[in-house]
Amino acid sequence: MKSRVAATSSAPRRWQYYSPTSIDLRRWTLNKSRLCKVWSPWGLQDSSAARASSKKHNAMSASKSIPPTTVTITSTPEGVRVEPVGDLTIATLAAVRSAVERELPAKLGPSITLDLAKSGEVDASGVGLAVFLYRTAKSRGASFVCVGVTADRRVLVDLALRGQDPQIHGAPTGLVREVGIASLAIYELAVDLVRFSGELVLVAVQLVFKPRGLRVRDTLNAMARHGTDAVPVVSLLGLLIGAIIAFQTFDPLSKYGAKLQVADVVAISIVRELGPLITAIILAGRSGSAFAAEIGTMKVTQELDALRTFGIDPVRFLVMPRMIAAVLVTPLLSVWASMLGVAGGYAVLGAHGFTVAQYMSEVKVALTVGGFVQGLIKAAIFALLVSAIGCLAGLRTGQGPGAVGVSTTRAVVAGIVAIILADSVLGAFFYTIGI
Repeated sequence: MKSRVAATSSAPRRWQYYSPTSIDLRRWTLNKSRLCKVWSPWGLQDSSAARASSKKHNAMSASKSIPPTTVTITSTPEGVRVEPVGDLTIATLAAVRSAVERELPAKLGPSITLDLAKSGEVDASGVGLAVFLYRTAKSRGASFVCVGVTADRRVLVDLALRGQDPQIHGAPTGLVREVGIASLAIYELAVDLVRFSGELVLVAVQLVFKPRGLRVRDTLNAMARHGTDAVPVVSLLGLLIGAIIAFQTFDPLSKYGAKLQVADVVAISIVRELGPLITAIILAGRSGSAFAAEIGTMKVTQELDALRTFGIDPVRFLVMPRMIAAVLVTPLLSVWASMLGVAGGYAVLGAHGFTVAQYMSEVKVALTVGGFVQGLIKAAIFALLVSAIGCLAGLRTGQGPGAVGVSTTRAVVAGIVAIILADSVLGAFFYTIGI
């Protein structure tokens, strides 16, 4: 339905039809007259009156929507403190900066402090006040400190002051808030751990019934990188650990006339305990950190999102080959480290006149099948823990250039702690069952 609007004039009449629901301003002229009338739901208005009314309405809306921002500048012997109260946005930055430039004293003192604790909304333009104050302080030989920076504003302030190296301090937090943040982090970690464990079990069961789903090539490559490449380091440490144990135990046992019993100590400690433990720690430093860095980089570059978009499970595609490779190669590395550790022990006894036959006969008496199996089981469990922790740390990587480094550090530290805890539990278990 259309409504008809008529213009009254002595000139010939012209009729225009307009929809009352239209939001566009309708204009027309009457017989080439400069008088322009504007249609609105409230009737016909002159264009000049309409513009004045529009400006007045916009000014009233702006005054209502944008509260005024005040700036308090305090000058003390320690320096100048600038404290804005209100919003720091593109709409208020010009006025705030003008006020600061006008009221800023000529002598700043040793520092300028910008306190954002009482500021309201702060956008990318509002952070320009921090840049202005920093440059002012630098030009006058003063230091700049920004305090009261909350977590959501820290990103803006860091971006604005990037490369200028100011001192930025976060907003003071209370004990309750810190406890809440820590509790939330623990809860999120527990949820991720349960989800990750469930996905691992599900994928493992699927691979049992469908072995073709395993990426054999990736598994072999991971075995080469994290197994074969670790042989030199494992060999060196195993040899040195065996020699060190022999050195440390030779003198005490010599007092009791049991010099040859050094072979028993070296064999038992290396095969049951130190061989798997040293190998697992090397695995945590090399492979655990590598797993976290590789998967974490994929997380930062959104490659994991791309895999999920194509319907590919990252746990099956990335995690499982690495974990299988670690579980397979770590017991072998542990056996190799134990062999070299025993050889390192003979280097000490051989220097004191004992023959290889004497040393090996004592080693055979000390070692049992149960002790050898105990070392293999420990190595496999350590490898499972280290690889799972490294992959989980990579999957939980955040965003930003430093996120991969944080995940790598967490993977190594958590892996070593898990190794020690598991070793204590397994040691008590094997002692209880008599192995």
